[in-house]
Amino acid sequence: MKQILLSALLTIVATAPALAQSVSKAPPAKKGVEGQLIELESQLSAALVRQDAAILDRLWSNDLVFTFPNGKVSNKAQRLAGQKPAAQPFQSDSQTNNDEVKVYLYGNTAVVTVLSMWSGQENNKAYSSQFQATHVWAKQQGRWQLVAAHASPVKK
Repeated sequence: MKQILLSALLTIVATAPALAQSVSKAPPAKKGVEGQLIELESQLSAALVRQDAAILDRLWSNDLVFTFPNGKVSNKAQRLAGQKPAAQPFQSDSQTNNDEVKVYLYGNTAVVTVLSMWSGQENNKAYSSQFQATHVWAKQQGRWQLVAAHASPVKK
C-alpha cells in the first residue's frame, strides 16, 4: 500500500484546478492549449489520488515511460497494475496542492513542469512531501496523452 501511495504521489504531483497556474507568457491561442494541459494534469492528479485506473488508462499513452527518482523505469502496463479499478472505492485523505505549473509548447508536444505538495495520513501518521515533476504530453489521434514522466522529491 505504501509503495502504491508513494508511486501515485511521485507520478503526478499535478494540479488542483483552483490552484493551478500557468506562468508562461504565451499568446492567447496557446493559452487555450495551456489550459487544456493544466486541466489534464488536474485530472491526472485526481485519478492518482483515487487510484482510478480507467482515467489513468485514458490519460496515459500506450508508450508511457515513467522514471522513478531512483532511476528505475516503468511503462503503462506496470503503472496500471498498481492501481485499483474505479469501481472499487478508495478511501484516501491524500491531497495535492500545486505551487507552480509551467507549460512549454512545441507544436503537438508539450513539456509541463509541476512543483507540488502532497500530504495526508497513512497508518495514523501524517506525511507531507514536495515534488518536482516533468511531464511530456503529445497530441496523438486528436487528443493529448502523457508519454513520459519523471518525479523527484524536493529536498528540504
